[in-house]
Amino acid sequence: MTMTQEITRVIGSHVVKVGERAAALSGDVHEPVYVWTREDISSAVNNGMDLVADELAGGERDTDLMNMVVNAVMTLLENPHYTLDEVITECYDEDPDEVRSWWSGW
Repeated sequence: MTMTQEITRVIGSHVVKVGERAAALSGDVHEPVYVWTREDISSAVNNGMDLVADELAGGERDTDLMNMVVNAVMTLLENPHYTLDEVITECYDEDPDEVRSWWSGW
């Protein structure tokens, strides 16, 4: 059993995503295999957004847009084929047209 197969067996295939390169290897994987939880990814993406917001201080419009990107990234982890309207519907109380209007006319 390869390292990737063992990790998948222990942790579960719903958590471990095996890249094309690792899947194509016939033997053991000689590169590190990284596994992140949804919480790890959320923390990293939100910390990255905060870092940019703190350094560039672009105002509320920019912060809202960066938050939209964070919401899209986190939603697309589980629903990779969602459209922006589907992300908005899942993450915001307002309808997609209302949310889109936040950036029109600026």
